[in-house]
Amino acid sequence: MKTKIGIDARPLAYGITGNSRYLAEVLKVIIPKHKDKEFYFFSNKPIHVVFNDLLYPNVHLVVEPKSIPGPLYLNFILPKRLKQNQIEVIWGTIQMLPFFKLPIPSYVNYHDLNFISAPETMAKWNYWQHKFLSPITLKNADIIFCLSKNTKEEIMQFRPNCKDKCIVVYPGVTKIKTNRSKLNIKFPKDFFLTVGTLEPRKNINRLVDAFIQFKTKYPKDKNSLLIMGRKGWGEEGDLLYQKLNDPEIRAKGIQFIEKPDENTLASAFQSCKAFFFPSLHEGFGLPLLEAMLEGKRCVASDIPVFKEILSDQCDLYIPSKDTNAWANAFRIMSGNTKERTPKFPTKKWTWQETAKKIEEVLFL
Repeated sequence: MKTKIGIDARPLAYGITGNSRYLAEVLKVIIPKHKDKEFYFFSNKPIHVVFNDLLYPNVHLVVEPKSIPGPLYLNFILPKRLKQNQIEVIWGTIQMLPFFKLPIPSYVNYHDLNFISAPETMAKWNYWQHKFLSPITLKNADIIFCLSKNTKEEIMQFRPNCKDKCIVVYPGVTKIKTNRSKLNIKFPKDFFLTVGTLEPRKNINRLVDAFIQFKTKYPKDKNSLLIMGRKGWGEEGDLLYQKLNDPEIRAKGIQFIEKPDENTLASAFQSCKAFFFPSLHEGFGLPLLEAMLEGKRCVASDIPVFKEILSDQCDLYIPSKDTNAWANAFRIMSGNTKERTPKFPTKKWTWQETAKKIEEVLFL
């Protein structure tokens, strides 16, 4: 009988996000290598079509016939499905395991501890879910995959007895082949790029205000700000979404592209002048790797995790809540921005390395 590996595949239901990209890239490496094993994708919603290339012959979809709220699915439906399909190992990919400890080895990804370090950036329902379930998940997990050293340190401060269960597994990055002839949009000639969901944690509204401030002070500047992402929640989800679709805002050189496909996103990284990432808090910051791979300089929030990624020699750190400082960063980057020096160490940040560390645990 083949080993049956269970995977919480819910991130794959939402298109391309940080969580789904991490999971998909690891699975692209692992699944074809292990044809002697069966992989079961469990989800309360259908898998997004963009991930159809993950449906290898040894992959089985176990998707509920109708959508069920995440917490109910995790705690009451998923344990039943694991038992029905005789799953031997479960990989929780979004910081959650069921409330009651499962009778099989249980591993979990941990991206951050936002409910402790940045609760104001979370929707209330999500905050309470993580505040209540995270201590239980950390206790029930046999191994915790931490997205960064910063995440591992946060977990150890919160639950010191979890130290021996924590493994740092950085994400990787892959250079994507682009096809400019298939682009449905025309990029501005010179533009700065930022990507992210329109939600408080991403701090994009402040970046927009800073860019407007910069353009007001330097009206002859020809640079634009291109924002790529999707509508989120809270003020940044509603008011910012409306703001970005306002003709007056667009006239200031601010363009919003909602739910870009991979070709559009990769082309934007290749074409931008510099990449801006103003997040208040992150578990890691995968878009920074994507920008660095294309030789772009980065302007990012001055938070600990970004210092695990960026280079003091060519990138800028900005206090996340200082609008004036962000506006000044646009001024600094508005000239002839040079490529990264030294060049980005591509061999250090590979999905093969990420997958290798996860494999070593999943297939013990």
